[in-house]
Amino acid sequence: MLWRECRSCHRPLRSETSQALGYGPECAEKHGLKPKRRRPAARPRVRRLKPAPAPPDPDALPGQTEMALFFHQPTLDSL
Repeated sequence: MLWRECRSCHRPLRSETSQALGYGPECAEKHGLKPKRRRPAARPRVRRLKPAPAPPDPDALPGQTEMALFFHQPTLDSL
């Protein structure tokens, strides 16, 4: 028997499977007659690692890791 309207909400049924079942897609999910729609599986997140900091040179003196700002220092030409 083909149903023309949903037995639960009385809306018109358009697809042949809904007409054969007697319920629309939403009502069939509510009544447990049809499995719920599933979302597509999410892609796994890729964790990007930061590069490891370089260890200090064992022969370096304290303060040698900073870059000298020689271009900001006044010279005889700039005075």
